[in-house]
Amino acid sequence: MTKDKTLLKSINKNIRKVEKKSKKVDEWIIPRDRTSFYLTHDYHSYFAAFPPEIVSRLLKKYSKKGDVFLDPFMGGGSSVVEGFTNKRKTIGSDISNFSKFLSKSKCTPIKINEKNFELILKKMKQTISKKRAKNYQPFGYKIPYVTNIDNWFTPESKFDLAILLHHIKKIENKNLQDFFLLAFSAIVRKVSNAKNLDQHMCIKKEKKIPDTFETFEKKIRLMKSQMDDYVKNLGDLKQYTAPKLYAQDCRTVTKVVKEKSVDIVITSPPYGTGSRYTDVYRMNFEWLELDKPIRKSSLEHNSDFAVQLKTALEQIYLVLKKGKYCCFVYGDPSTENSLTRQAIKDAEAIGFSYVGLISCPIEKTVMNHHEKYRRYIPKDFILIFKK
Repeated sequence: MTKDKTLLKSINKNIRKVEKKSKKVDEWIIPRDRTSFYLTHDYHSYFAAFPPEIVSRLLKKYSKKGDVFLDPFMGGGSSVVEGFTNKRKTIGSDISNFSKFLSKSKCTPIKINEKNFELILKKMKQTISKKRAKNYQPFGYKIPYVTNIDNWFTPESKFDLAILLHHIKKIENKNLQDFFLLAFSAIVRKVSNAKNLDQHMCIKKEKKIPDTFETFEKKIRLMKSQMDDYVKNLGDLKQYTAPKLYAQDCRTVTKVVKEKSVDIVITSPPYGTGSRYTDVYRMNFEWLELDKPIRKSSLEHNSDFAVQLKTALEQIYLVLKKGKYCCFVYGDPSTENSLTRQAIKDAEAIGFSYVGLISCPIEKTVMNHHEKYRRYIPKDFILIFKK
C-alpha cells in the first residue's frame, strides 16, 4: 500500500470515529464543482470557499425569513449572498477588508446600463492599444505599490493593469466601480507569473501569460451576464434588506453586533493550519490598495489557534439570542487531535448545547499538496449548536 493510500485510510478511519462520537445526525451530498457557485458566487475565486447551497439549506432548516443572520468569518461572501437572497437580515464580518469588498460587490444588485458599460470597455481598449503602440512610453498612470512587482508581472501586464485601474477609478457610480474592481481583482493572478491556483503564492516558470485586456473583457462580460440573471431572479428589490458588512475581528464582534440580537449564525472559520488568506491574496490587497490585517494579530497566524477560536465562540454566544442556532462548518483535519472535537468541547464549556453533526462529503480524491501543508480533508462537518 502506498504512503498516500495508507494516510487516506487513516484519515477516513479517524473521521468515522469523530462522526460516531460526535452524534452524526445527517449527511448532505452537496456538489463542489464550479457550477455549484451560481450567479454572483462565481465572480471571484476564494480559497476553501464553502458551497453556497450549504448556507441556503441551513438557513431554511434553522431560521425563517426576516431573521437576523450573522457570519463572523464571511470570507469570500458565499454566506452574505445567500443570506440576502433568502431574505434574512444579514450581517457579515471579517478581519479582512478584502473580504468585505468581495462580499459587498457580490451581493449588491446592479442594473447595468448597456451603453455605459460598452463605452467604458471601449475607452480601456483604446488607451491600452495606444500605449502598446508606443511601447508604453511615456507612462503617466499610477501603479500601486505591489511587493516585488517586477518578479510577479511582465511589463506589459503591469502597465495594462494600471491602465484598467485608471479607467475603473473614473467610474462615478460606486457600485458599478466596485463591480469593475471585482473583475479586475479576479484576473490579477491569472495575468501574473504566479500559479493560477489560489493556494500558496509561487512563481510558475514559463507560464503563458494571457492578454490582460482580453482576459478582463471576457471576465467582465461574464459577470455582467451573471449580474443580469441575479437581478432578474431577485425580482422586487424592495423586499430585501441590504446586508451590514464590517471589517472586524471575529474575537471582538460585539463591537459591531449587539448582544442577544442574532437569530442564527452560520460560519466557516479557518482551520488554523494550511493556507493563510492574507498571504494568498496579497497581490489583490496591494493592487486594490486595501489595508491588510496585521499579520501577528490575525487569528489565522496565531500560534494558540484553538484558544483564539474559543474567544470567537464566546463572542458568538453573546450576540446570539437564547434558543437560537449556531452552525459551524468545519473540516476535520488529518491529525489525531481533531479540531472538530475540540470545537465541540469548547462550545459546550461556553454554554452552548450541542445538537449534532451533519456530514458533507467532499468529492475530491487527488492528494497533491505542498509538503508543508500535507493535510487532506475529505469531509466538511457542520456542527450544530443551540444557545
